[in-house]
Amino acid sequence: MNHKTIKTFLIRLLVVYLIHLIFKIGDQSINVFSEFTFRGFVFSTYFIIYGLIVWYVSAYFNAKIQKSQESSLYHKKMYIFLLFLFHFIFGFVIAFSANMLYRLGDIYFFNMGETWSEVPILNPEFTFSLLVIYMMIFTFDAYYQSNIKSKEDQLQFQKLKQENTLAQYLNLKSQIEPHFLFNSLSVLSSLIQTDVNIAEEFLLRLSKTLRYVIEKNELALVPLKDEVLFAEDYFFLIKNRFEEGIIIKNSLDSSMIRNSYIPPASLQLLIENAVKHNKFTEKAPLHIHIFNTEDQIIVNNNINLRDDSSDSTKQGLHNLKQRFAYFSDKAVSISSNETGFTVSLPILTEADYERIDI
Repeated sequence: MNHKTIKTFLIRLLVVYLIHLIFKIGDQSINVFSEFTFRGFVFSTYFIIYGLIVWYVSAYFNAKIQKSQESSLYHKKMYIFLLFLFHFIFGFVIAFSANMLYRLGDIYFFNMGETWSEVPILNPEFTFSLLVIYMMIFTFDAYYQSNIKSKEDQLQFQKLKQENTLAQYLNLKSQIEPHFLFNSLSVLSSLIQTDVNIAEEFLLRLSKTLRYVIEKNELALVPLKDEVLFAEDYFFLIKNRFEEGIIIKNSLDSSMIRNSYIPPASLQLLIENAVKHNKFTEKAPLHIHIFNTEDQIIVNNNINLRDDSSDSTKQGLHNLKQRFAYFSDKAVSISSNETGFTVSLPILTEADYERIDI
């Protein structure tokens, strides 16, 4: 049990104890201050345990609700109403059960049957008081957790901005630095002499690639369909450079592409990594396969590592993990064996896109 957990428990215990004193003073059958009574002690213990259980149950539900709330942006008012109704009913059931348990215990252990015979089964004063306590605790905990989540989101957003700045640097470095332009222009020069039509297409794709890197890297997320088009343009450029040494297969589901989002240049980064770290020829080409499962986009390539591949800092993959961590609880998965290298990216939806206020 860490320091934070202990501190939270002690604060909740103190608050519940103070609330219980109000009820205890209001119960004329319990002498609060003049002398110690076993019945008064049992009442205190019972009430404090009830309050703590209610608080932890509310906190548990609030934590679950906080995660699912992101997928309910379009029905937020109805969502809040149903949430309040659920807790009201649940709180009433708990309050009534606690009332009955206390009633039976008081009758059985302290022979208070005559006193309780004059009290209705519902015992509205006690039951609704417990219900009010439950709703107060639920509301307070929801407000507290919401504030904590808001602060965490602000910190994550600041961190994301830093990660995006680094991402812009990495992609601009890989795409716009002189050696990339030099290689692309060299290929273009050769194409002009051999095939003017392909040269025109190459120049068009090159301009689209550079424009995408410059414009889209300022965004946190882009539609997956835009990213796929960018990756195709990028692959066209390297395909003309390496010819049959590289083969790429795109098996992404079209409906998933239309409804998903992704941090900019994510697919391009994985394609570039595969090209950068592997040896390939026409007889032993590099195969890159992009496909999806129900909740992941998977990029896989065969492995034939270059001799200098151990010098890689893996900064690009680390940055990619950090950017996805801001939008999804599911982490980017990286695995490899003797024959293949696989990166699995969580599929991000419109709810993830709408959740960020940028």
